[in-house]
Amino acid sequence: MSTTQKLIFLISLSLFGSHFTSAQDQNFTLQAEYRLNPLYSHGYRIPMTEGRTAEGYIGQRTRVIMNYEKAGDMSSQIILQDLRAWGTYKNNGQAGNLSIFRAWFEKQIVPNLSVKLGRQGFIYGDQYILGGLNWGGNMAHDAALVKYEKKGFKAHLALAYNSTGFTLEHVRYTYQNHKNMQFLWLQKNTDKLSAAFVFLNRGLEEPDGSLEIRYDQTTGVNVGYQITEKLNLKGIYYHQFGQDTLGSSKKVNAFFYSAQAKFKPNKNIQFTLGTDVISGTSTADAANPNYGERNDFDILFGLRHGHFGYLDYFYTKLWPVSGLEDYYLKSNFKTGQRSSLDVDVHGFFSQAKISNETNTGTLDDYYGTELDLRWHYKQSDNTKVSLGFSHMWVTDTYLSYYDTDSEDGSSTIYAVITVKPTFLNKSF
Repeated sequence: MSTTQKLIFLISLSLFGSHFTSAQDQNFTLQAEYRLNPLYSHGYRIPMTEGRTAEGYIGQRTRVIMNYEKAGDMSSQIILQDLRAWGTYKNNGQAGNLSIFRAWFEKQIVPNLSVKLGRQGFIYGDQYILGGLNWGGNMAHDAALVKYEKKGFKAHLALAYNSTGFTLEHVRYTYQNHKNMQFLWLQKNTDKLSAAFVFLNRGLEEPDGSLEIRYDQTTGVNVGYQITEKLNLKGIYYHQFGQDTLGSSKKVNAFFYSAQAKFKPNKNIQFTLGTDVISGTSTADAANPNYGERNDFDILFGLRHGHFGYLDYFYTKLWPVSGLEDYYLKSNFKTGQRSSLDVDVHGFFSQAKISNETNTGTLDDYYGTELDLRWHYKQSDNTKVSLGFSHMWVTDTYLSYYDTDSEDGSSTIYAVITVKPTFLNKSF
């Protein structure tokens, strides 16, 4: 027997023995996740204008996921991730795209109180300002999270401080993240009512190169009420104030609100009728150096893909400055034991006024209408497939951002194939 075989035998023997000698209050899982994303773009993210060509790619995100939990004591997660488009690297070349997506542990201090430290995700409520991106791959925070949870009440306090590296003196932070960030999130649930409150403080260094830090604050509530088993209402409001951390030193005065009604007449159909409104600054005020406010709301770490249509025309790059009003009807139909169909229709409008080229008048506030179709099929517990098509009928107002008045239809066709095998699931 070789040395390697002996080592494997001893490890197996120790694990086998622990099966009988411990209380089995610990669990370890080792999984992989393969997420393939073929996509054909005829106007994805940027509308088809004169001179642009259609193109496609096949994206692949690969993850190795390790989870550990000891009941009443500690849990931990490590996720290694590789994200690429097929053909990005030479067939015989080195691929240096591997990174750590998650690396955290959560330790229980006393019953109901724990501390979570490391690289983690902050996913709260409807994910409008604190969310997780699952399309391309990354939204992670290096932070500490203090959690108190008991009988339908939750209180989470997050603290983050970032530096360029292992620096021993105060130097400029050169990455695009916040320099520091804190938030308090409170939630109370009853049988019919769910209410949450958040206050978030974010600090970024001055854009002029100095070491001074500007702060903006975001606070608001998210309230949902179950009217009947078939009807649920939800209202969300956030207000943003402080200093502009992204550009000038103007004061921030911005808001976001959402109103939704979800109706599920039976187990096979669900409708969501709603509106999301993000405040903006008129283009005339934004161009005026004497205007002292920034009125366009920054959705911070919110979920961009999906909330505002699957073509990703809005808030993938923190624009448009004139804000957005999104009126939508989202529908879900069960098409089989393992499949369902989403049909979403969005009507997009500017929230603030958009001036014409000569600043002698304003453009119509209508950006266009988007149709999103997505079919989902769950082949097994570890394999899911989604097929999607999105098209937007774009107006001249929206195309004015690209200084063009011609377009050739804007759409995308895509698939998402997710395979998540479990290599090991061990209790000991």
